[in-house]
Amino acid sequence: MNSFKKTNLQNIRNIFEEKTGVDLSQRQRPHVRLVKIAAPLAAIMILCLGMTVSAFSLFSSLEEDDLAIRAAYEGEGIVSVHVENRSGKELHFEPRLKLMRWASNEEIKPVSDDIAFTGTIFEAHSSGVMTIDLSRAYDLDMLEQPLVDDYYYFVLTNNNFAFGQDWMCSVEFAAPILSPQKEPTPVAPGEADPDLVAEILEELKPYFEIYTLDPHERNRLAREYVAQCQDLLGQIDGTVVAPVSPMEFTMTDSDQQVIFDPEVPLDMQLQLTGLHRRVMDGYDKIIGASETDSALVLSAYIPQKKGDIDGGVDIPLIYVFIYSTEDIHSPKDYAFIRGQLKTFEELEPCKIYEDAQYVCYNATPLFYTDLYTYVESMVSQRSDVYFDGQVWKRVENIYTYYSENIGKLLGYRDTAPADDTPSVP
Repeated sequence: MNSFKKTNLQNIRNIFEEKTGVDLSQRQRPHVRLVKIAAPLAAIMILCLGMTVSAFSLFSSLEEDDLAIRAAYEGEGIVSVHVENRSGKELHFEPRLKLMRWASNEEIKPVSDDIAFTGTIFEAHSSGVMTIDLSRAYDLDMLEQPLVDDYYYFVLTNNNFAFGQDWMCSVEFAAPILSPQKEPTPVAPGEADPDLVAEILEELKPYFEIYTLDPHERNRLAREYVAQCQDLLGQIDGTVVAPVSPMEFTMTDSDQQVIFDPEVPLDMQLQLTGLHRRVMDGYDKIIGASETDSALVLSAYIPQKKGDIDGGVDIPLIYVFIYSTEDIHSPKDYAFIRGQLKTFEELEPCKIYEDAQYVCYNATPLFYTDLYTYVESMVSQRSDVYFDGQVWKRVENIYTYYSENIGKLLGYRDTAPADDTPSVP
């Protein structure tokens, strides 16, 4: 349970001042007045405290209460909702719901409010079935018509559909008609960005000129590529420095309230991005000289179907390579990134962070040169992705924000070493 905070006390003060007309901000008050108001003030405090405790004791996902829920249509307007209460709190569903469609996110308006619920209470750590009778509230003939590439879902609640106290549950009144999915026609990196592929070492170009969806073929090509890299780098007259992947060093969330997509709730904006340590790029190509060389990759998530507000498909956008400063002995030492040899002197314009232990480079320009063309090529690899102007704007906003700020967000999970003074070029 959350503790009683100063804000709660201030709310009580505000209520009291409104009810009594007394200004509690005045420091000097007649003693007799305090005696007269003490009883009602105590009553108000007890009432507000009780309301606060009651609010926080309700089942809520914001309090880490968890449940599993699924619905089955039994016919004639009857729906069985199977509920598993995984929380230590009792769950009381309110006898109300919203019936929605996935694709348009629109509510299906009932013809009446006559919806019957039975079995709405679930004890802590228990499971059971809640029955909902929609027969007098909705046009069943309409609901039982098959939808095309669409679904219905309920929104159920235990507290007036408040955030954290409402739950979605899909329900099929008839099996949907699903359009055949088109086979993806992926765009190869050589086709998407031929000028960039032209910068790759000649012997390694064929690996980047093609793309395959077959995982076995992809792994075979990767093994051959790594063997080629080792042979070529063994002939280099100079030092090739491998990137590192320190687990204590990462990117933190921004303190700013950033809006990547205005169609998505504020508290879900950061969920539209992902951070991963990757050994392969968006085309499933090895990014370093070995199968263990990795980069810190910032991704955007885009929806799998129209109407989804979140994201299910990962589009890698920004590639950050981290090197140990003690491994770099000269600006003429080399980094090997995506088939290209670059001296650290050449990478200097890409430097975004440096301290006594690590130096970081935003190597994204070595992966693609035009954002929109690149994102389109990523989308081409999937048959289960939705991409329109609004989604494109989301991706562009994520790319722009992190391109400008990622160097400021890099750092240690707890605190940097005491003698370490990070710098952002």
